[in-house]
Amino acid sequence: MRKLQLLIIAFACMGWTVEAQDSLKTVQLDEVVITGTKSEIPVEKSGKSIFKITRKDIEQMGANTIADVLNQVPGVQMDGNYGTPGTNIGYFIRGASSKRTLVLIDGVPFNDPSGIDQTYDLRLLNLDQVESIEVLKGGASTLYGTGAAAGVINIQLKEPENQAIGGQANVEYGSFNTFNGNLGISGSQEKIAYLINGGYKKSDGFSAAKDESGSNDFDDDSFEGYNVLGKVDYSFSNEFSLGFTGSYDEFKNDFDAGAFSDSETNFSEYSQIRAGIRPSYRWSGGSVKGNAFISKLDRMFESFGSLTEYDGRNHQVDILINQNLSDQFKLIGGANYQRLEYEQPDFDNKSFKMVDPYLTFVFDNSDFNLQIGGRLNMHSDYGSNFVYNINPSYFIDKDKLDVKVYGSYATGYITPSLFQLFGPFGSNPDLEPEESETAEIGVATYLSKVNFDLVYFYRNDESLIIYTDQYENSNEQIETDGIEMTSSFNISKELTLAANYTYTRRLNEEVMYRIPTHKYGASLAYVLSNGLVASMDYLHTGERPLRYFDNSSFETVNVNGEAFDLFDFKISYKWNDFTLSGSVRNIFDADYEAIAGFNSVGRNYSAGLRYSFN
Repeated sequence: MRKLQLLIIAFACMGWTVEAQDSLKTVQLDEVVITGTKSEIPVEKSGKSIFKITRKDIEQMGANTIADVLNQVPGVQMDGNYGTPGTNIGYFIRGASSKRTLVLIDGVPFNDPSGIDQTYDLRLLNLDQVESIEVLKGGASTLYGTGAAAGVINIQLKEPENQAIGGQANVEYGSFNTFNGNLGISGSQEKIAYLINGGYKKSDGFSAAKDESGSNDFDDDSFEGYNVLGKVDYSFSNEFSLGFTGSYDEFKNDFDAGAFSDSETNFSEYSQIRAGIRPSYRWSGGSVKGNAFISKLDRMFESFGSLTEYDGRNHQVDILINQNLSDQFKLIGGANYQRLEYEQPDFDNKSFKMVDPYLTFVFDNSDFNLQIGGRLNMHSDYGSNFVYNINPSYFIDKDKLDVKVYGSYATGYITPSLFQLFGPFGSNPDLEPEESETAEIGVATYLSKVNFDLVYFYRNDESLIIYTDQYENSNEQIETDGIEMTSSFNISKELTLAANYTYTRRLNEEVMYRIPTHKYGASLAYVLSNGLVASMDYLHTGERPLRYFDNSSFETVNVNGEAFDLFDFKISYKWNDFTLSGSVRNIFDADYEAIAGFNSVGRNYSAGLRYSFN
């Protein structure tokens, strides 16, 4: 009955959306997004809530990591981004945990098959290698499969330049003896295009754990990382092309013994190898694209003299077909194959396979757009699972005011991880997938100088995998809803003001740990034609429940996380091929607790120089 009610609401109200807007720019109706349909479409034709951040936006933000960028997106709460550089990162879309958000790299799903929740570790990626980020909020399992029950983070890495040769080099230095350097070269000639990019980051950091004793003898927890990315594209003809991608990412970090507990010897090392091919063929009215990738992720932890290793491998092939059936009808379909492997010393290697055919029909009649799709997940261990989505939208084009309304209903799923099915602690081979249903309704208005976006969302999660004496499916349900609001105002040609607000709540008694009920922010950007750009950002994170494990009592302790306010300032100046930048983050040196028992970064500084050449 609930599903029917939500479906009726979606069609009746036709929703609203927060579209492609960051803190430094106004939405443009001809902007192109990809994540909502796996193909390029104008933003006014997208019936999904998609927030797009371009390379230019990233540079204006002055962010240091992908986590810093994502924390500015309405409806997204990052966990760990305020800690020392090596702190574990969590990402929560609309109150949902990381395992309900799928991370794509160049459109390909990536995860850690050896992890408990099989999530992707964003610390592996270098922000300087990122071209754009799209955050799709709401259920997307129909197009993207497991892990996309609450949303998708689609990270597009840099592509080869459309010129004979070009590139850039940049260096940045800041607080905690932090150094970040990156060098990239790319170009194209006749039928071949190439890109090579390398990055290095090192920081002394500060103590991850908070020192309650006041002795100030906790040691600093450092971070060091390397990244190498290579791409080659060859066009055999106007219709057929073949791309190759390879990358190596590695980092090492120190970590403490836990909340309020120091350690001078604990450290971890992560490394990831990704390699794949990307064939593409176009014809009149359609195209087919393929992705065949292999990734290997190794993790090693040394804690109190004990060494633990985890190895995960992901083999996957994805085929996507776009076909125009007529002027108004389009078909988007394909199939995805994944083989996930988990290996740990002294335990048997385990793996499972998934084959997911999927199909979406798109009806586009001028201002009205309707998408209906389904996906069948066929799992080698628990059988089959079917999900679907219905997503109508309507765009009203007036002389002085444009309005887009939409409504969506989607079901989703999350497969049990290899660790939960076969791992060394509490494994249960009889686990079933978690399930979810999501709905959205909203409106977006576009004026010449003012944009205002509003969306209401609802999600119901069922068959949750919990841990008692082993992993098992819970009979409880978790219901979440909330509101997101985003607005921007072009005060003048040079000055832009933007603001956003997110309200998130649980509808039952389940507690939202680390998720604030209220979160809001604002940004004032000043852009001059002579190359000077300055911005001031403000972010308020409201009260939220926190908890930590007490090493002395071996008990979990619940505490209240107080609200905090942060102000950041960034300025940059471009002169010919050089760009000089500087930033001050947490200007007023606010004392706050983002994670219970751990330190949060105070006032910090950075300065950088970028050189672009062609």
